[in-house]
Amino acid sequence: MALPRKRWRAAAALGLAVTAGSSLAVGAAEGQPSTVGTDGYVHVAPNGVVLGVDPYYPEDGNGGYDVGDYNVALDYDPRREVIAAKATIRATTTQQLSRFNLDLRGLTVRSVTVDGAPARFTRAKEHELVITPAAVLAEGAAFTVVVDYFGSPTPIRTESGVTGWRRSHFGGVFAVGAPHSALTWLPLNDTSVDRATFRVSVTAPAGYTVVSNGVRSSQTAATTTWTEDRPISPNALMLAVGPYRLTETALPGGVRATHATSVYSPNGSALAAALPKAVEFLTSKLGDYPQGTAGGVYVADYLPDTFPAQGRPVLGPTACADDVMYATAAQWWGNRVGIKMWKDLPLVESFARYTVWMWDAERAGVDIEDRYQRAFRSASPAFWNRKLSDPGRGRELSVSDKGVLMVHALRKQIGEDAFLAVLRGFPEINDNWPQGWHDWELYTEAVADQDLHDFFAAWVDGTTVPPTVVPPAR
Repeated sequence: MALPRKRWRAAAALGLAVTAGSSLAVGAAEGQPSTVGTDGYVHVAPNGVVLGVDPYYPEDGNGGYDVGDYNVALDYDPRREVIAAKATIRATTTQQLSRFNLDLRGLTVRSVTVDGAPARFTRAKEHELVITPAAVLAEGAAFTVVVDYFGSPTPIRTESGVTGWRRSHFGGVFAVGAPHSALTWLPLNDTSVDRATFRVSVTAPAGYTVVSNGVRSSQTAATTTWTEDRPISPNALMLAVGPYRLTETALPGGVRATHATSVYSPNGSALAAALPKAVEFLTSKLGDYPQGTAGGVYVADYLPDTFPAQGRPVLGPTACADDVMYATAAQWWGNRVGIKMWKDLPLVESFARYTVWMWDAERAGVDIEDRYQRAFRSASPAFWNRKLSDPGRGRELSVSDKGVLMVHALRKQIGEDAFLAVLRGFPEINDNWPQGWHDWELYTEAVADQDLHDFFAAWVDGTTVPPTVVPPAR
């Protein structure tokens, strides 16, 4: 569906399809640019308006540079539950830098070098690794940081559960979760807008299988390397080391799927078997599968949620085929098009989870309009009192049930053709770009050729019962 010219020009002028996050240096003195990278990634709109740091997690990420690649070599000792690792980070400065930060929670840093020269470093706040290179880095310069570190990673306990590095009750460890996980075991720029390629080599004792994002690029008796050549957001990284069986299958379209199933998983084989149909259905709605790899990691430990890591979702023993559908849809809505700030997470979650409704309608003939009406009528005031566009810190994953209703209401509001164009088009034109609620609203109005201000006010920003369909204003 072609975009109406007037609306598309207005949307494009605001950087709709090309906007990634930006970093902004804070002036050391009036009129003087700072050479210190910001502690916390500062978002800047395409028109130059400073949006600031993430309001939920203001210390997430860092300014002054963009990461291009992570290469981690990690030794894992399950008996002592410790790691010894070296992370090589290749980046490019976006300003002159005399000091910059990485995010690393806990662990002990032995040494840091920048472009081969020893650098001074300190630890600050909850997870800041503050690095002072031997010489100031010029703006636009490529540079390499090597961090040598060790220790016993610990998980992060949140209102909705545990994230990050955690010990499996069945042997080994796995590291997954949102909004934070990877910083529990490697230093990085922990903001969703700074995507980079990723490579991890893990040395573990015999009997332990290593699984991560991407493809298994090398394997020796003790060391396994996984490489993700498609830029990945830190929140989409995963790592598992333990008693897994690896199998490979071919998916529709020729993509190879790698499945890692815990030998203690009660449902891993069934989940793996559900993936080909999920991919077949979703490619018919969303276009070609967007990642270079597919598959899943099926752990035996209880997980409160399915975690849709890029190319390799992690599912627990209570997951079912619907969770496979959701996690696969999130490869478009969540990984292909990502988020800017954590308040934007309900946007991609709502669309990814709505595909399960669409699948139920096509596979089992479920009347999803009836499902919508029943859910709408039975919802309590507390249900509606949650704002999709600002659910609150720690509650980013708690509003997807309301979000699914919003997506269905939008489908009725703008019509089938426009809805399917949004469903497919928004991830497609924002391939490997982070986007937020405002970007999506501009795009949806352009596709629908409708003024949807009242719809968004009622459904996205509202905290009361919305009208089932908002009459369009033209």
